[in-house]
Amino acid sequence: MPTSMAFGKPLIGAVLARLSARGHARRVVDIGPGAGTYADLFRNLTPDAAWWAVEVWGPYVEKYDLRDKYDEVIVADIRYLDFIKLGPSDVALFGDMLEHMSANEARDVLSRAAMKSRFMALSIPIGHWPQGEVEGNPFEMHVEDNLSHAEVQDIVPNLCGGQAIVNDQGQGLGVYFAATNPADRDMLASIVAEAEDLIAGPTMDELNAIAVDFLDPTATAAFRDRIAASVMA
Repeated sequence: MPTSMAFGKPLIGAVLARLSARGHARRVVDIGPGAGTYADLFRNLTPDAAWWAVEVWGPYVEKYDLRDKYDEVIVADIRYLDFIKLGPSDVALFGDMLEHMSANEARDVLSRAAMKSRFMALSIPIGHWPQGEVEGNPFEMHVEDNLSHAEVQDIVPNLCGGQAIVNDQGQGLGVYFAATNPADRDMLASIVAEAEDLIAGPTMDELNAIAVDFLDPTATAAFRDRIAASVMA
């Protein structure tokens, strides 16, 4: 699907807001933006950032007005994109897209991204989530449709924080953060811990659990405003 579930987005928002406040989120690259949900939710939390997107499915650019949501949109398959041409970034976002490639391909993409991005934030389904083509888009197929929390941790290089929630059926979602430079990794780990403390409590439990139609601009804006009010406290 070109959109995703609500879980983990408050934590990602809180981390981005704190990176931005420290001047460490001036260029954000959203890998696999789909409908542009991350830009819809988080651009207001990173007011000084230029946002770029790398989208593999060209029709989504027009369908979801991606050029209005991002400063620059590149239509390319991230597995084959030259990251040198993409340029350095402060934050690379991988929102529910690594399951659309093999685990080895994901390792390669993350390894190359880590060389050009100081920080990475990832969201990925945990457990059995089969999915085929969606509206004629073959890239929506889940290649890795049964990843465990441990397997994801093995795929992500230089992991320094995150959380996962899994139901009784073994299905869930994981959110992870990584940085290559040791000093950056220590700082990010501290920011993630601070963000986790900030968003702990009934309000964030509710935000993580609610069903949001991110293709509905009104519902997305309401969810964005609730996240902003909570993480900027």
